[in-house]
Amino acid sequence: MTSRVILLGLLIVGITLFPMFYNVIVIQARIYYILDYDVRLSNEEVLINKVEGFNYTTYLHNYFDLYGEYKSYIDKDFVLYLKSRIENDTSFHWELGYAHNLRYYVLAENHSKLYLTYNNNTIYNVKDQDNNSLILSERYSWDDVAWYLNFTQIPYVYGANSTLLLEDIIFIKMELHYGYFCGSLCGLWYSIEQYLVLSQSLEALLIFIPHSFMVVS
Repeated sequence: MTSRVILLGLLIVGITLFPMFYNVIVIQARIYYILDYDVRLSNEEVLINKVEGFNYTTYLHNYFDLYGEYKSYIDKDFVLYLKSRIENDTSFHWELGYAHNLRYYVLAENHSKLYLTYNNNTIYNVKDQDNNSLILSERYSWDDVAWYLNFTQIPYVYGANSTLLLEDIIFIKMELHYGYFCGSLCGLWYSIEQYLVLSQSLEALLIFIPHSFMVVS
């Protein structure tokens, strides 16, 4: 009788403590953010402040606003907002499939030569000196791209497209992926890519942003 009572007591304790251990061990491991800056230049802090602080809505063509608090471009305020949502996610979660995470990646590198193929209202591609495409607009419907060309530094092209050699410039790729999942109850997945080409003085020559991808369930 005593052993049965002990086993029953252990079973009750296990059932009682299981949600707590599950939340601490499993759920908390799914609540995280990763901010990864791969900047291969000496002026990392200045460069990051520049690209994250750029006033995108002033310059972008074909720009649109997403509903609510989500943006269709990446800047410092947006990254900090999503990061704070995860940092403040400290409640106890019962949902078996709960997850909340942010992954943000920035690549910045010098290029001695880049080749820009464009006309006055379309960016076709950007290739490096080995003919590798860094930006390829054919991957996207052009209606789904926000863009900017700095025509104070880049010549106008009338009629057919043209290829321009850009020398000693900086190429930036920014990626942001944000997920919030409440098991089978609800979910949101938000993803965006963002590309910039800067002069050595950090003047924006080109911005290319395929429109954000969001799934809500």
